[in-house]
Amino acid sequence: MSLVPRKSRIDESNGTGGTYGKEASKNSELSFKSNNKSKSQRIVNRKPSNRLTNNIKREINSRDFNYKNDTDQFTLDRINLKIVEELITNGDIKSSEIAAKLKIPLSTIQRRRTRIEKSLLRKKYHMDLTLLGYRTAQIFVDVQGGRARETGEELLKKYDRNVVNASTRINSGNNLCLEVVYNGSDELHFLLEEIKSLPLATNVDWSEQVMVIGDNLSGIIRNSLTDKLNQIYATKISV
Repeated sequence: MSLVPRKSRIDESNGTGGTYGKEASKNSELSFKSNNKSKSQRIVNRKPSNRLTNNIKREINSRDFNYKNDTDQFTLDRINLKIVEELITNGDIKSSEIAAKLKIPLSTIQRRRTRIEKSLLRKKYHMDLTLLGYRTAQIFVDVQGGRARETGEELLKKYDRNVVNASTRINSGNNLCLEVVYNGSDELHFLLEEIKSLPLATNVDWSEQVMVIGDNLSGIIRNSLTDKLNQIYATKISV
């Protein structure tokens, strides 16, 4: 009969008793620590992905441009300025195209574009009446007695098939301008004679647009917003 205690026999049978069991347990523990250490080293030494790097760059750029993410109001900064330039150049441009061009996340472009279109820009359709056979002209009228506005309103109602809009002016020759459309020279001549017959009309002249040479509107808006943005930054720096 063996005199070895029952607990020791069980430990030996499981390989955990005695010196061999202790060494095996220690080696297993060291191996586990080594594996964990190598995994942690691999995690530390792992380089950030390109996607993560790009997100960090975009976040830094947003901070540099002082974009306020916690407000629904339009904020004038360099990113919004670039978006405005794109929208003025092409009102039908897709937000995805702007995002790709400016290298800014699509969600940011969509959010900013919505705010810009609600506060700064208005989009509307303009019909080219020349495609329907119309010709366009401007009629300039000098109205006496301070009745330029009332005369313009009367002409808008009376000749609603020809007068597109009317506006008062300040210059040395006339104070009322009518933008009109007509099908031929006879129709324009009739309209001019009708206006000349008005008691308060002392001088009537007209002009027809032949060709648009160029358009500086987008450049004017860009320069104006840039000057305003520089003023804001200068004020922040001085404060």
